Amino acid sequence: MLQEVVENLAIPKNGRALDLTLGLGGHAEALLSKADSSIRYLGVDRDSEAREIAIQRLGKDERFSIIASTYEDVWETRGLQEWMIQYAPDGLDIVLADLGASSLQFKTPERGFSFMAEGPLDMRMDTANGLTALEWLEQQDETTLADILYKYGEERASRPISKAIIKALESGKLRTTLDLANSVYTVLPREIAKRKKRIDPATRTFQAIRIAVNSELVGLEQTIEKAVTALKFCGRIGIISFHSLEDRIVKQTFRRLAGIYDGPGRESPKAMPKFLKIISPGGIKPGETECAVNPPSRSARLRLAQRMPCDI
Repeated sequence: MLQEVVENLAIPKNGRALDLTLGLGGHAEALLSKADSSIRYLGVDRDSEAREIAIQRLGKDERFSIIASTYEDVWETRGLQEWMIQYAPDGLDIVLADLGASSLQFKTPERGFSFMAEGPLDMRMDTANGLTALEWLEQQDETTLADILYKYGEERASRPISKAIIKALESGKLRTTLDLANSVYTVLPREIAKRKKRIDPATRTFQAIRIAVNSELVGLEQTIEKAVTALKFCGRIGIISFHSLEDRIVKQTFRRLAGIYDGPGRESPKAMPKFLKIISPGGIKPGETECAVNPPSRSARLRLAQRMPCDI
């Protein structure tokens, strides 16, 4: 959603921008190309391989800095605190987060994110820390795994799929991404999904395990709150999500911070503070051209909000 990000999150003169999920630096490069020499841009990413590519791409730009961290942990890092003191003592103008896994992670079989090619069951966004997907699976039983598949993958067949995965694991037949996908196919045949033009049956299972391994949704609501607090009045926050679980958290948090009550009854039992003005309440989806060129983008949604008060 490069065009949509550039159109809605342009960095103003002398502006300060925080990119909480830098990735390969595509959004950063596009935003920096439209900004003047007075701005400063800080990128954050947990993936060392992605950071190296972003540094090669942007490292010569004096306006650009980078921190190794997750979006939920970066707020406590010395690096961000020092950058804010030096460059953004009055707050940020732009905050951007592009959630989920990156194209690099999906297209590199050795990272284990995709069932399109065989690779080790890793799935870690930070390959230097945490359990691999295989190590994580070895700690689960049928019940806990089924609960994760249902919670993070919204997989209706979570229980039989969990049983198939644990069976393959116990028999020593679960070592690679294709082994995991084949376990799913014993419950939900791939051929039937292809014939009916549905998503691959392994998609939801891979999504659920990836989210669990990387704790992707942990701290998202708190991250949004901290980002909004760090914004200047009239500053903008934009978050791109790729599945309903992420989008639901973003939407509900934006609405709460905009003073919109979503609890029982028609009205809030007490006045709710209003920190945000929501821009495009339904979110912005990619255009037809991008969807045709980049099919995975079809599930993307950009939600935008502006820090209040603001007279614009």
